[in-house]
Amino acid sequence: MPDVVLVAGSNLGAWSWERVTPHLVAAGHTVHPLTLTGFGDRAHLSSPEVDVTMHATDIAAAVEMADLHDIVLVAHSYSGAPATVAAERIVGRITRLVYVAGVVPQPGRSLFDLAPPEMEKTVQAMADAEGEGWLAPMMPDEVLDAAFGDHGLSPADLEWMRARGVGQPLGTFREPAPDDLRAAEALPRTYIHCAGDPGESAIAPGTPGWDVRTIATGHWPMVTAPLDLAHLIDEATRM
Repeated sequence: MPDVVLVAGSNLGAWSWERVTPHLVAAGHTVHPLTLTGFGDRAHLSSPEVDVTMHATDIAAAVEMADLHDIVLVAHSYSGAPATVAAERIVGRITRLVYVAGVVPQPGRSLFDLAPPEMEKTVQAMADAEGEGWLAPMMPDEVLDAAFGDHGLSPADLEWMRARGVGQPLGTFREPAPDDLRAAEALPRTYIHCAGDPGESAIAPGTPGWDVRTIATGHWPMVTAPLDLAHLIDEATRM
């Protein structure tokens, strides 16, 4: 049974997978939730120097130090970018990449390049107001509602996330992806689209080289639909 490595998206850490991990363990998997530099219990390490490359190093180093092989690497939202870059370094240790509403980076382009034009302005304004110009705080409810549509988070869910969520360095949004991502792109890949997200899936069903699934919830399924998400991840490990 493949080991599963879980990487959460913006503002979150290993803690955000707490509702998913027991279901994966019950299915027979050894699970490794990771926390990237500047998030969770590593929030004290946040700085303007934190970027996608540093987060990719976090992922690759964690896999190498644990001497993991034949893993399924699961990346939620923002972490799709560093997970893809990490996969270039440890491609021989990965059997499948799973993107959960994840960013699929494009060579030479940053996350801001891939986002709607107003996103950079909004995020920079939040960082200027609350994060010394370099740290974007968690989105307030009105911005979150506008950006993520039918996210499905209850007031209790939001309170739980905000209690442990932290800001994100803008370097993670501004650093371009490497020019060559061919090793990661050659891996078997699954994309899990969240039905509550606005707009179309980042990867359309039928795209060559992709297994595309949909989960009937919003952008944070590890919080709002943990059992269903665990089932989809488990299915991906068996392909």
